Amino acid sequence: MSTTSTAQAQLTASQVNRSESAQWRDIIRRALADTRVSIPAYLAEDMDAATQTVTVQIAIQEKSRTLTGPQWTSIKPIYYVPILVPRGGGSSITLPLKQGDEGLLIFCDCCFDIWWQNGSGGGPVQQIGNHSHEEGDCGFFPGMWSQKNLLSNYSTDSLQVRMDDGSAIVDVSSGSVKVQNNGGTPLALMNDTFYQWYVAHIQPFLVSLGYSGPPVPAGSETTILKGQ
Repeated sequence: MSTTSTAQAQLTASQVNRSESAQWRDIIRRALADTRVSIPAYLAEDMDAATQTVTVQIAIQEKSRTLTGPQWTSIKPIYYVPILVPRGGGSSITLPLKQGDEGLLIFCDCCFDIWWQNGSGGGPVQQIGNHSHEEGDCGFFPGMWSQKNLLSNYSTDSLQVRMDDGSAIVDVSSGSVKVQNNGGTPLALMNDTFYQWYVAHIQPFLVSLGYSGPPVPAGSETTILKGQ
């Protein structure tokens, strides 16, 4: 007994459990292969604005086992997928999603059907089933794109809200807000010169007519467009 115990004590844990470890690693690998987390995808058709959902096609094929051997196959489109856009505090940023738009498909930990239909109602809701990471429990986050669809003139020193082709841009940087339309020269929003001219000439005229005019924020940059 002591000889056997001594011999076993000289082996490392990985040596003792080599076969078991390899077997469990293979089981875990196979289980993870069936667990969906996130994956690039694109819209198979235009967004349904009424339901604010999209039909999504996963952009990467999977290798399936068949009687004739492994084959690359496309995953079937997923219907009625909720879209994920910035929203909160009573405000939203919407996007005119179109067929072919790329993004990231995110799969949830559990079934969210009841929550999606009725909301949380002030507290957590129950699940319909016990499944997790299934194809139907996902949301589409637009914006992850391939090298084929790179943006031209990507700004690295300002925040921009823009059309992809650059035909209209709102550019925000430190101490400056500019608007560009139809590919023209960016126009600064009200600068200090225009601000002083407005206060000296336009606002007194409006006051003389009994109208104070729109409130003018203090500072050299405002949300009023530069007069053209």
